[in-house]
Amino acid sequence: MNILTENSFWYAAAGLVSAMLAVILTHITLECKRKPIFAWLSWGLSLACYFVFAWLGCRLTGPQWYDYFIFFGWMIFLPLPCFYLYKEPISTKLFTVVTVIFLSNVGSFLTGLSTTALINNIDPYGPEGYRFLIPFTIMKALIAAAIGIIFVVFLRRTVIDVFNILSHKMGRYVPIPFIACFGFFCIVQIVQSVGLLPQTGILFVLFYLVICLIFAVMYWLIFSNAIWSSRAMKTQAELNVARNIQRDMLPCIFPPFPDRQEFDIYATMDPAKEVGGDFYDFFLVDDKHLALVISDVSGKGVPAALFMVIAKTLIKNQTQPDISLGEVFTRVNDQLCENNGEGMFVTSFMAVLDLDTLELTYVNAGHNPPVLRRNNGEFSFLKINPGFVLAGLEGMMYKEDKISLAKGDRLFLYTDGVTEANNPSGELFGDDRLLESLNKNATLPLDQLLGGVKASMDAFSAGAEQFDDITMMVVEVR
Repeated sequence: MNILTENSFWYAAAGLVSAMLAVILTHITLECKRKPIFAWLSWGLSLACYFVFAWLGCRLTGPQWYDYFIFFGWMIFLPLPCFYLYKEPISTKLFTVVTVIFLSNVGSFLTGLSTTALINNIDPYGPEGYRFLIPFTIMKALIAAAIGIIFVVFLRRTVIDVFNILSHKMGRYVPIPFIACFGFFCIVQIVQSVGLLPQTGILFVLFYLVICLIFAVMYWLIFSNAIWSSRAMKTQAELNVARNIQRDMLPCIFPPFPDRQEFDIYATMDPAKEVGGDFYDFFLVDDKHLALVISDVSGKGVPAALFMVIAKTLIKNQTQPDISLGEVFTRVNDQLCENNGEGMFVTSFMAVLDLDTLELTYVNAGHNPPVLRRNNGEFSFLKINPGFVLAGLEGMMYKEDKISLAKGDRLFLYTDGVTEANNPSGELFGDDRLLESLNKNATLPLDQLLGGVKASMDAFSAGAEQFDDITMMVVEVR
């Protein structure tokens, strides 16, 4: 019998067309680590082995086994060259080659549907089956070319991006294309066994369209979830960088002035999110004056952090030896009000300690009152004018006040994240518990004092989510 009239030959030839499509899609998706000539020779040998396997299998068995030899030939001979031709991890190689085999399998369905629409009076498995299979193979080549073009234009870049994103997690996704391939193959065999063929018309078309849609949605969910995860990871990485930048903007080396014996200082800031709106600062205005600042920007997250940077910079830039603290806050307030379209505001307390006279000059802009411990005494709240927040209303005038400190005095500054920390029952930590914790740890070194307050807050919160930024600063006059 002439080989060109053998159904087995043309069935294997049609399968070879799909295999060539899978090879091309694999090669343009993965990064080859071999010379091109060696890669194509390897693929050529693999395709030749596949064709011989499919042809002999179809020739030596009956038509009911044709699809098995075609399908399992793909699954056996196409993944093999991937293992030594491409740079990607094995899981990525397997996912790629099995996915493109799945696309080729779907292409076979489209080919059968299209060919049947043109030639519907010849049994593909009968004696004249080659008269159907020859145009079937030609049609498959055309559809394969169309699938390849669609893949290159619309899908290739996305697939590569997903592989780069999930390079270390691809192992968990490898079963998906295998399930898709074997599932589609089994569905084809079942529906053919019950007589649902292209000749049955619209019912066949609708059924396969639904099946293809299910698999398409499955892959779309995988890829979209991977892209979403990558964006989330990228955002998280950027927020981590922002957190480090914000942390580095705050004084974090203690003792900050090891050559100065007139005072000791310690501070902490724990943002509720990756970045926060609280900030503290301390710096020498000149050789005899130490400035202390603690502030809380309205809101949380990135917007509050950006506004925090602006407020911190303005306060420090405006603080000069010949400018009163009231004037500093008046200027800062007007500057913050400019272009404040989001309506954000800042509560802030600032003090300047004269290191010679131990006189503390301070100004308050709607911030929590500080807590003072006189030498050998107990902590208690200072009764101060609350003032109006910064950036709340342009043209506000701020006035400073003064108190005298003595050696051994400790001044504790904090934001409302301390007193408003809550437990699972919704109860607030409050002023009384803050005083109790401060007095309990009053004689400890400054870092242990703040650590004791934070430990009391954690014990009170009992695992409740931190709602607000927690910032504390304590200074001791020596």
